[in-house]
Amino acid sequence: MSDRALILLLSVIVAIGSVATNIYIPALPAVRDYFGASVSEVQATFSVALVTFAVGMLFWGPFADRYGRRRALFTGIGLTAAGSLLCVFAESLAALIVGRAVLAFGTATALTVTRTIVSDLFPERMAQSFAQLAVVAVFASAAAPIVGGFLTAWLGWRSVFGALILTCVGVGWLAWSRLPETRPPTVSPPEVREMARVARGLLARPLYLSCTLQSSAAYAMFIVFISLAPYVMVKALGRPPTEYGLYYPFISIGYVLGNWALGRWASVGHQRLIGFGVALQLLAAAAALVFVAVGLRHPLWIFLPMAVLFFGQGLFMPHLTAIAVSLAPPHATGVGASTLGFLNQFASAICVQAMGVAGDDSALPMLAFVAGAALFQLAVLKLSPPMGAVGRTP
Repeated sequence: MSDRALILLLSVIVAIGSVATNIYIPALPAVRDYFGASVSEVQATFSVALVTFAVGMLFWGPFADRYGRRRALFTGIGLTAAGSLLCVFAESLAALIVGRAVLAFGTATALTVTRTIVSDLFPERMAQSFAQLAVVAVFASAAAPIVGGFLTAWLGWRSVFGALILTCVGVGWLAWSRLPETRPPTVSPPEVREMARVARGLLARPLYLSCTLQSSAAYAMFIVFISLAPYVMVKALGRPPTEYGLYYPFISIGYVLGNWALGRWASVGHQRLIGFGVALQLLAAAAALVFVAVGLRHPLWIFLPMAVLFFGQGLFMPHLTAIAVSLAPPHATGVGASTLGFLNQFASAICVQAMGVAGDDSALPMLAFVAGAALFQLAVLKLSPPMGAVGRTP
């Protein structure tokens, strides 16, 4: 298989996680109505899934280092399908939360293992490879809320999980027939104690910690925005539930353009691209907050600045991920990827559940959080060691 074909296959695999999240988001108001629950209670179906996704990120990287990339991937896809089936037949909000938790734990394998495979095969061009991986995933995540919105309107919220089961079957077959095993052969795979030692050592490194804090802040902005925006669209802006999916592509297009610009502007250097992207993110977040604060109510006053914000994230997120993963020793790249992913997801889960109490009467709390997180990331970047080089720890 050529490098281009392999990147395309990995892009399809990594899209499982974003599709599983985004196809469900337009159904959140319908789930709230079905179970007669509050926004905060329904947000638990989202935040608990983020926690189990975070645990999955911590689990699947070491699992893939010890037992192989293919075995980790197929086990995770099977759990994703099983969790989706539990959601299809859920008769209580608690049962739906359990199904979402199992589903999310399974989807974590896609992101973790694909990052590890890229590190195995393309160690010298990880940032560009991560950006290429994101293109298919971003387009899939853009289509998912549109599909989810119409499935919910036509067939009910359970149908989104049926669609996810079919997605797992298709992606699983492609991976089984095409994906090679890339784990370097070792006489003795790393033990759990060694993996924990590697993770502690990484977190003790200022550069890894900086990448973790920055990417966690950026990811929390994304997760809080996409989880609260459907409620805001319906309650605060008076829009139908299906309309959220029609505006979501602004986010995806912004991120894809940022990834494209990352490749075109590679000669500028990591440090300057990251700095520009983080500054642009803060400017866009502040603009959206001001637009809503002065009374502008059309969704474009929110989603256009968000497109610019995610353009900025498209510039710096692949670099932050590549720098962090490159700091792990070659025999434990899965540990580096999974530790980063765990902390990103866990921080986002806390933020999502905390913001669930803000209600859905106004977009201001949601946008104030985004602006605050962007300011926090800029502060971390200013205190960070230089980020201009990506190198492998021997």
